[in-house]
Amino acid sequence: MENHSAAAMPKVSVVIPFYANVAWLCEAVESVLQQDYDNLEVIVINDGSQEDVSDFLKQYGDKIIYREKENGGCASARNAGFPYVTGEYIAFMDSDDLWPKNKLQRQMQKTLQYNAAWSYTDFELFGEHIETSVKHMFADRSEGLQNKVSPYIGTPTVIAKTDLITGHGITFIEGFRYGQDNVFWERLLCYAPVLYIPENLARVRVRGNNAARRAAVQIHARVVIYDNCCQYIDGYKEKCSRLYRFAMSLCRFGRKFVNESKLGSKGTELKARVLFAVPYVLFKLDRKLH
Repeated sequence: MENHSAAAMPKVSVVIPFYANVAWLCEAVESVLQQDYDNLEVIVINDGSQEDVSDFLKQYGDKIIYREKENGGCASARNAGFPYVTGEYIAFMDSDDLWPKNKLQRQMQKTLQYNAAWSYTDFELFGEHIETSVKHMFADRSEGLQNKVSPYIGTPTVIAKTDLITGHGITFIEGFRYGQDNVFWERLLCYAPVLYIPENLARVRVRGNNAARRAAVQIHARVVIYDNCCQYIDGYKEKCSRLYRFAMSLCRFGRKFVNESKLGSKGTELKARVLFAVPYVLFKLDRKLH
């Protein structure tokens, strides 16, 4: 194992897509710049935001790399940041989330200790609808390199070698609403095992009623993620266990009764919870068995 002194720690490029709420963007960038890890750069991609960012640029313009593009969604904004990366590692950050000061230092120490090509950690949820921070635990996993990823990885917890991403031409799939991050993680896993670090090293903001936590969204997203993995990853379907494929077939059946255009309705959500109950248990069982 290589011995990396503080001065020799690899450079980390932090890519942040932005579209709305410049006040939160300021908080996010500040939490990155306040890291105990010195060898980093911050790349902010403005994804066609209509907000006034002049004050933001006055405060941070000379401390970051800032680029603008036409609106194309979060996936396209992340992809647009890759050409500006000069670091050996890429860290992902969202413009409304926060990092504790020791995030990069601690995660990079562990990543180098295990000689991992990429890693993720636990995180906390925070926001106006959460009275106290909720630690998001992967209780069925222990620290170490793994050949399977959790479906609940927080994007601001992931760090990966740049050449793992750009060297294999891996990009975030653009054009669909849910799960583009999950497909990206599965594609990384094709080339390198992932290091799970059971430490809380990010704070993920919950906005509104948090669509990602709704059963109707879960059913739809699971099917979209699976179909895209099958399309972009050779042999993905065969790699999945029979139990997983059966659970996915139940999700596909359930999605027929869940109209995506009405994902926010109470009736649809109640129906989705019933339909997702069995596949949810099967997915949990599959993770424990495989």
